[in-house]
Amino acid sequence: MNASLESPSPSIENQREPANRRGLLIGAGYFSDFHLDAWQRCKRANIVAVCDLDATKANAAAKKYGIERSVTDIAEALALPDIDFIDVATGPTNRFELIQQVVPRRLPIICQKPLANDFAEATKILDRVRSADAPFMVHENFRFQPWYREIKRLLAKGVIGHRVHTMTMRTRMGDGWGPDAYLGRQPYFRTMPRLLIHETGVHFIDTFRFLAGEVTECSATTRRINDVIVGEDACVLTLQMEKGVTAIWDANRYNEFSGSDAGHDPRYTFGQFQVEADGGTISLATDGTITIDPLGKPAYQHAYTPSRHGFAGDCVLACQEHFLDVLDNRVACETSADEYQKTLLVVEAAYESAQRHRPVVSRFGISHSADDLDVKTGANAQTTQESGAARLGRVIDLTRPLTSTVPGVQVEPCKTIEKDGWNATTLSLYSHCGTHIDAPRHFLPNGKTLDALDLSVCSGAARLVNLADTPPRHLISVADVIDSIGDVFPDDRLIFRTDWHRRFGTSAYRDELPRISIELAHWLVEKQVALIGVEPPSVADVNNKVELTDVHQTLFRGGVTIVEGLVNLDQLPPSEFQFIAVPLNIVGGDGCPVRAIAIVNDEVSG
Repeated sequence: MNASLESPSPSIENQREPANRRGLLIGAGYFSDFHLDAWQRCKRANIVAVCDLDATKANAAAKKYGIERSVTDIAEALALPDIDFIDVATGPTNRFELIQQVVPRRLPIICQKPLANDFAEATKILDRVRSADAPFMVHENFRFQPWYREIKRLLAKGVIGHRVHTMTMRTRMGDGWGPDAYLGRQPYFRTMPRLLIHETGVHFIDTFRFLAGEVTECSATTRRINDVIVGEDACVLTLQMEKGVTAIWDANRYNEFSGSDAGHDPRYTFGQFQVEADGGTISLATDGTITIDPLGKPAYQHAYTPSRHGFAGDCVLACQEHFLDVLDNRVACETSADEYQKTLLVVEAAYESAQRHRPVVSRFGISHSADDLDVKTGANAQTTQESGAARLGRVIDLTRPLTSTVPGVQVEPCKTIEKDGWNATTLSLYSHCGTHIDAPRHFLPNGKTLDALDLSVCSGAARLVNLADTPPRHLISVADVIDSIGDVFPDDRLIFRTDWHRRFGTSAYRDELPRISIELAHWLVEKQVALIGVEPPSVADVNNKVELTDVHQTLFRGGVTIVEGLVNLDQLPPSEFQFIAVPLNIVGGDGCPVRAIAIVNDEVSG
């Protein structure tokens, strides 16, 4: 068995010297062994206590690495007086609850990825640690693998020119074929709804960011090759980077490498990597060899010596050394909460792209369909006229006509052509009449008013949650949404079809409306949905003040914009469409009627 597949064994010659910082490690599972080995070889820190809910695991880890204390109670571990930092090496399940316990100790934290099982939980963790007065670093170690540090140094020197245009990583793990796939090392992989990108691709997204800057556009196709698992085990991910680089990850966990790379440890470099620039190519082989191939000149092997100790070039040690450098104020943290959230947003964009079968654009933490953008640059540039023509579609009016029969509406003559030379009317409108938008000030004393709303939220790609013919008083649930559209993504605009607009003019329209459950409201916030639109005059029961307040406040505090009183949703396609509902610029306004429309591309929806 190759060294990097085995748990590392401490040796006498690698015993560390007395350390300056003393750490607590929480979690004594499979990968924490690499953490402990690296800490033992580190000259500036050592682990003085191990905590795991499984006493057998905690005791075994402590014995193997000569650690004095092993405990099973987290509160007891956190109460230890002589610890200077905490290494969280547990699995992602219940990670937020653990972080809630750890943060009040106000000690630096290095935390293993994945942070959580989903983006919403990971965001809660990042928000929580941002509020703490202590450093926090994600243990994302791939960017610290020695070949990537060396390749970045070579690129900075210009050994293959100064304009990198393409980066390609080809990964074949070979551990996911057959009926017993993953049972040997990580059996929970078999039931994960998101597997390859969530568990492995996140490393390469972060590494591409390290080498080429931020991601501006993401396109992904995924598939499941092995039917015994739940999630995806194959992917082609294409990222457009802000520096003009196209980064491609071609991966599956099913097949093995063949040819000259057959038999190499697939968990050493995790694949074959190549960087192409205007002056040549840098290639990384599966054994860690770097080859430089200048244009028009002979290729040659670059002289450097990557480690064979620990995991994947000893990147765990390098990652933990970086953490200590951060604590010593020598460097800025490369995988801080703010930085790592950028990586997680690209992961979400990848899954969104795979589901929607189109590129997803991500700029400064805001992801949305590429169709939302008016401007493209570089080789894909179009004139404004061409771009507009390409998106021109059928317009569907989603707005209830305003007449004096609508509650809260008065339309009276003010001027006439015969008397005054022109026609004009006086409008008296209740701020939440007809088809309207709510501002947070509607239910939050200090909430944003209409003039402070982000208008970009009010216009863009939307999805139809088709709940046709919803019965009276139905509480719309999370299950209803998932059954209709599947996954929900950050910045989604969700339009809820219930066919309730047909009840207008009856008492049921107001008094028996289907509404958003408080459970769903919290879930929409966790999913970072940008906007919801509904057919009834309210998202909650207008005759139940507690429910009315709780649902509105939950959505508003979570940054969800609300549009109510929509009509004609039965004319919308199941595919994406453009939704526009822009409010008047009323200073201090708590809401106002809007002209809501959908723009449908019949070629796509058909």
